[in-house]
Amino acid sequence: MHLRSLSILPLLAVGLLAAQVPPPPANPPYALPDAERAALVGDLTNLGKRISLLRAKADGHLLADVEVYYKAVAWMLRYPEEVYTRTYATNAAMLLKRGIERAAALEQGKHPWTAATGARIAFGYRSRVDASVQPFHLVIPKRYDPTRPARLDVVLHGRGATLTEISFLTQAETPKPPVVTYPDRLELHVFGRTNNAYRWAGETDVFEALAATEARFRIDAARIALRGFSMGGAGTWHIGLHHPHRWAAIEAGAGFTETRHYAKQTDPPGHHVKLWRIYDAQDVAANVFNVPTVGYGGEIDPQLLASVNIEKAIATDPMREHMRALFLVGPQTPHKFHSESKKQSDAFLDKHVAAGRAVGKAERVRFATYTTRYANAGWVNIEGLEQHYERAEVDADPATNTVRTKNVSRLSLHIPRGPDSGNGFIELDGTRLVTAPGTVNTFEKKTGGGWRKAEPEKPGTLRKRPGLQGPIDDALMDSFLVVKPNAPHAPMNRFLKEFAKWMRADPQTVDAAALTPQQIASHNLILFGDPSTNSVLRRVLPQLPLKWPPQAGRILAMIYPNPLNPSRYIVVNSGHTFGEKEFRGTNALLFPLLGDWAILDSATGQAIDTGFFDENWRKR
Repeated sequence: MHLRSLSILPLLAVGLLAAQVPPPPANPPYALPDAERAALVGDLTNLGKRISLLRAKADGHLLADVEVYYKAVAWMLRYPEEVYTRTYATNAAMLLKRGIERAAALEQGKHPWTAATGARIAFGYRSRVDASVQPFHLVIPKRYDPTRPARLDVVLHGRGATLTEISFLTQAETPKPPVVTYPDRLELHVFGRTNNAYRWAGETDVFEALAATEARFRIDAARIALRGFSMGGAGTWHIGLHHPHRWAAIEAGAGFTETRHYAKQTDPPGHHVKLWRIYDAQDVAANVFNVPTVGYGGEIDPQLLASVNIEKAIATDPMREHMRALFLVGPQTPHKFHSESKKQSDAFLDKHVAAGRAVGKAERVRFATYTTRYANAGWVNIEGLEQHYERAEVDADPATNTVRTKNVSRLSLHIPRGPDSGNGFIELDGTRLVTAPGTVNTFEKKTGGGWRKAEPEKPGTLRKRPGLQGPIDDALMDSFLVVKPNAPHAPMNRFLKEFAKWMRADPQTVDAAALTPQQIASHNLILFGDPSTNSVLRRVLPQLPLKWPPQAGRILAMIYPNPLNPSRYIVVNSGHTFGEKEFRGTNALLFPLLGDWAILDSATGQAIDTGFFDENWRKR
């Protein structure tokens, strides 16, 4: 094992960098015999009836622990191509029995799996995105003490060509080799909705599984680490550096940290280049300043380039010496963790996780982003940008009461009381401003420069802000509802089919005529159709910045704050802007293919024009 220097960069020529796409299963799927299918359907029906009866009386968390078994087998029967081998069918039968056992226990008011220790245990939660149940695992030490806050390691898996709910849950039922637990921590193994590199609903899954774990177990919020290898390494680079305040330390092995070369994008349109900045972790490598970081790759693994990119990006940073970063190379090692490198990485993580991250304190923050989707760094929150998809920076130092910004138009600071209170003022880009410790202090940039205390915004004020900034795909990271037209709609049907297959859930739907005020208040609305077939689209269209295309064969696709509820999105005629081709390819292709709006050819679905709204949601 050796530490890496930037001198190895020439060894990793672009030509060696192959997007890591797993080969398809070598054999055709196992064809379930009629008798075997009938037995599975019988047990599935039995479990489904018991779940229905439990719904009125069982705790929601505990019921989800049962429902994940039903969902796993129902999805396998729905997609026969996912019965990759006979073992999948055998495991499905075993999982149904486990689900029935858990249901029977709940019927008696018992849930013994929640007290199990020294094992890997499967749990479930209900996602706010689409009301689906999603699984996760916890590895629980034998001596877990529920009276003491415990360290938690969040672990992101690599890509698996045959990964399904069946194989994921089976890992908890028949672990091989036997489960190794650490006496000082729990491990959360995230499903991530299979193989999307923890993007979109897969990213939301990480935080929902974490929240479900914190609701059940006593977790030390200051000692949560994030780890992953291969696709999990890509996910760790992305989530670790875009949410650095959430982790005591991160460990990213292999993976990818940029799109152009990894996904072999040779002649991209300009709007793609902008949108890559949402996910390209190397562009926000400076955020390593905020979180202790391990980057690892094998010496003969093309994915070593992931951490090389990060190290190269911070090599000339003026604060490089203050970054707690360890970059490791496994000598003559392919796509796996070298044992000696892993030991050194573990020692680094143990040291920094034991120290813990600052919770409720204002430490220096140096944070970079290209979108308000990723805008929070602990006590510092970017509320608005001058220009999305251009680099924004904040350097906030409570020791000197100074904050420096770039490309930021609105900023909130939650300054704690006590020694970190900042003496009641800050200097923001040279403007001295009074602060109130213990509260959220929000400032806005004045026209022509300088800062002032932010005025209360009028209801319905439209501006791009955290979680309401686009592009189109952003609406599918939170609770959404598909509003159906009163006529057949092929693009909608394609989206519903692809989301179910690749994001492992059936989107919630409602007929346009049946949409309720409560649904408008609670969901992003995905409107399909045209003004003649969708009454909700017809209702909001006059308040949108783009009109319906007058040409025959053209349709409008866009995202915009919902005129009926500006705290939520509406999306017109689009689900994810990528589809089956991208899902089947490298997961680095799961970036937005459209901006905030597009004019589409209704026959082909291809974009004739696309672009972005400005920071106040106006067409440029």
